[in-house]
This record gives sequence, C-alpha cells and structure tokens, in this order.
Amino acid sequence: MEKTSGNRSQTVLALIVLVMVSALASIYFWEPEEDNGFLPSNNEGTIGVIEVYGVLDDTYYAYLLSQAVQEAVTDDDVKAVVLEIDSPGGVAYLTEQVYLDILELKSEKPVIAYTSMALSGGYYIAVAADHIFALPSSMVGNVGVIGTGPGWIVPSETTLETGPHKITGFSPELFPFNLTNVLEGFAEAVVEGRGEKLTISMDEVTRGSIWMGSEAINNGIVDEIGSIQTAIDYAASLSELDSWDVESLLFRVANETVTTELRYPTIEELNAKNPPPALYYLYMPSDIYMESQIPDTINVTALSSHVGDVIVDLSHENVISPWILDSLAEELVGEGLYMGYSDNWEEIEGVLNKTKALVISSPREFYSYEEYTAINDWVDEGGVLIFLGDASATFLDPSMLQAPLNSLSDHWNLHYSNGYLYDVEENYGFYRNLILTDIRDSVLSEGVDELVFYTTGAIVSRGDGVVKTSADVFNSVSERSEMYSVVAVNDKDSTVIAFGDTTWLMKPYINAADNRVLLENLVVVIASVD
Repeated sequence: MEKTSGNRSQTVLALIVLVMVSALASIYFWEPEEDNGFLPSNNEGTIGVIEVYGVLDDTYYAYLLSQAVQEAVTDDDVKAVVLEIDSPGGVAYLTEQVYLDILELKSEKPVIAYTSMALSGGYYIAVAADHIFALPSSMVGNVGVIGTGPGWIVPSETTLETGPHKITGFSPELFPFNLTNVLEGFAEAVVEGRGEKLTISMDEVTRGSIWMGSEAINNGIVDEIGSIQTAIDYAASLSELDSWDVESLLFRVANETVTTELRYPTIEELNAKNPPPALYYLYMPSDIYMESQIPDTINVTALSSHVGDVIVDLSHENVISPWILDSLAEELVGEGLYMGYSDNWEEIEGVLNKTKALVISSPREFYSYEEYTAINDWVDEGGVLIFLGDASATFLDPSMLQAPLNSLSDHWNLHYSNGYLYDVEENYGFYRNLILTDIRDSVLSEGVDELVFYTTGAIVSRGDGVVKTSADVFNSVSERSEMYSVVAVNDKDSTVIAFGDTTWLMKPYINAADNRVLLENLVVVIASVD
C-alpha cells in the first residue's frame, strides 16, 4: 500500500499562506514610521515546526532536518519548536543524527512532538521532545532494530584485503551481538526521554510492540491526546507567549516545499541504498517483510545426482546445499563415509538399501504415502532417517510453512509446529538464538552440555524430546511460553531423528557451545549402521 504525503505538503503550504495573509493584513492596517524594507510583527515570537515525514533513508532529507534544527537554535525569534512526526523510522545513523540534534535544541528551547505515526526511528526522534502528543489512533513505539548482516566472501588472488573482516566488516556469527548493542542505545534514549513517565518495563518496550494513542498514554509512551494545534498551543504556553507566528523551519531552510512519500521499502530496496551490513530503526509491515524473504540463493542448490553412504534428498524442492552441510560432510569423511545428493526420487529409492542415512531437509513438495512406505521399510531395516527443519524464511515457503515436511515426519509421530521460538531474556546475542541446556539422555547426548540453535521451530513428538528449551521460551504463533522440544527421536528405536533448526550445522555456527559435539554424535549414529 502506498501513501503519498500530498496532504502533508498541503498543510505546510496552508501555514505559509496563513503567514502571507497575516502579513498582507498588517500592510493594509499599519503605516510604517520609516521605509526600512521590513514589516514588523505584533506577535511576541515564532513557533517553529519541523516536519519529519516518511522513511528517513535519504541523506539530503536528514541534512535538511538538521539545518532546520540549527535554524531554530540560532534564530532568537523562534521561541519553541514542534516536531510533526509521521514516520516509521529509517536508517539508524540518520535517525541518531536527527535525535542528537534535537537534544541540543532542547537544551536551548522547548521542543514538543506531535505524532500521527511515530514508529521505531520515528519514536526515537520523538523521545527527544519535552512532551509528546498523539491522536487516539496514532501508532507509536516499535522500539527495535533491523539489521542486514554480512555475508561470506570468496577471496580473489588479484584484489587483496588486509584482514578477514575488511570486506564484510563483521563476523557473521557475532553480528547479532552488535545488533543487541545498538538496541541498548535505543533503549537508553527512551529511558532518558521518558524516564519515570514509563509505566511498563523496558523489556516490554524493546519487544517492538506498537501502541495506539490511549494505550500509549497509559504506558507512558506518550503524554497526551492532542492535535498539531494542541502541540503548538502547548509550545507557546511553555514559552509564555500570548501571541505568536507559526512557521515551517523545514520550508525555510529548503526554500521550497519538501515532499516526501510514505512508502515502505523492501529489504532489497534498502540494500540497494545501503549495502549490508546496515542497521535500521524501521517499522516494516509483515507483508513487506515476507515479500523480501526469498531464499538465499547460496542455500538452494540443484545438483546432478550422485549417491553415497548418506543421501541428501533434493527431489522435493528441498532447500539445502553442500554449503550448509559442509561440516557434516567433513565429519563423515573422518569416518570413511561419503555424502551424496540426488534430485531423482526413483534413484534414491533404488539405492536406499545400500545407504546408511537419508537426510530430508525443508521440502517444498509433499511426500506421497508410497514414498513414506519405501522409506519406512528401509528404516525398519536399520537405516537412519534425519529430518532437518527450520523456522526461518530462508528455508520455508511462507504459503506452506512446515506442511511438506510434516507430510513425511508425522508418520513417525514427529510434527514440526509453525512459528519460531524466542527468548528475550536469555539468548545468544539475539532473541531468536536460543541457549539450550536441557539435554536429555539419548544417542546424541554424550558430552553435550549446552547448544545454540538459530531461529528454531518446535517439534511435537510422542517419543522423546532429547533437547528442550527452558520454560521461558515463547512460540511466535501461539505467543505462549513453555518447554519446547527442538531435537526429538521417534519412540521406536531412535533411528528417526528430527532437528528443529538447520543453521546450527553451518560454519561458523557449528562452533558455538557444544554444537560440534552434537554433530559428532550424529555421525557416530550414522557410522554404526551395518
């Protein structure tokens, strides 16, 4: 959905017309004592208005906002400033620049915010004000950070860099910790701006929730219900003005009407302007976000068929690749085993009896009952079936989610729940990265005391959940906390193993906690098959 700011421009123009009409009226009724070229105002000062509209992702617009703030600081006739905010936020550093400029202004003159929408970075800017007005239906809050993380590089022999992070800037494994540090800075700004006015905890504030006007008042997120005129009157009262002019300072510094467009950018559009790694204080509607979450091409591979001691199924549009399973391949080689891939189900079925293990990862096509029967007969003969699920959009088709995987796993009483698990209190640098310490006795548990899973889903099983979360972990769909299984085995003979996360297998994530020990134990199970 697109929304232009034509009505905003009209508001600014209306204010300008009002000032011009007032000036013409003064000319008509007032005769100057001398011809000095200036028309004095009978008002005691000016209330400056600075409009913060749309997505703040343009350096020129941020520059104009800073210039407008500077104009307010240096013009003695400007007695107070009203921020008119209708913004979902934007680029992190541009938002911080405007916020810090307004803090400087607030040390000199009253600053009042009026918000029709102040989300994420828009709210970051609003908390710099002395007082915040909102409409009953205004949306405010959404305190949080979106980060587009660094990727991996394949180095060149002709273009050389001086260090492993010279091109990427960050470690992919540690980037979530950087994200959390930035969130803490946002939270500190909210605490500084709202202080004792807040009636909810900072944990609640930083969940990214959005509040409507009245609820926001109850939570201390904003101060009062009011319009732009209410905010102007309030600013005038703080400045002890009985009469005043109103002027758009943004128009003054731009020498033209500044037109912005409220259109939510996709991740691809943001990346085009700000190549990753990049940080945003930005509200992104779920449909826009999901539109951006197409599978990373590095994770989707179509290979010519070749089979081995372990077969990875690609015949059901499975989202998996040698890049993800490289650590597994290395461990298998250490046991004298070979892993192959096949995108032909007939070929897979034909060689199952010569195979120790079959890997089924994030399919996008359903398995038939006949295919289940063939696999089940092989499992009954001692084959190891490994399910790799995941709750991230990298691996899932949003229209089907876990249904294709469940079309097969359900036959062994292993069901993948929709939604991802999270813990905002205890996590590995990021609320979706779970620290797992409830490791139950199983063929996989020897030497495993702690694991880290990344955007994992829950597995419901009639058998044993061999790795469980704490009771404080939430499911994103049910929005309820309980102990969830993230690794489970079937209740028959533990030859069917299900993982709720796939990322833990990848480098460098395999190095977190005892993830590699878990992998080694899995390979021992595979190697033990006769």
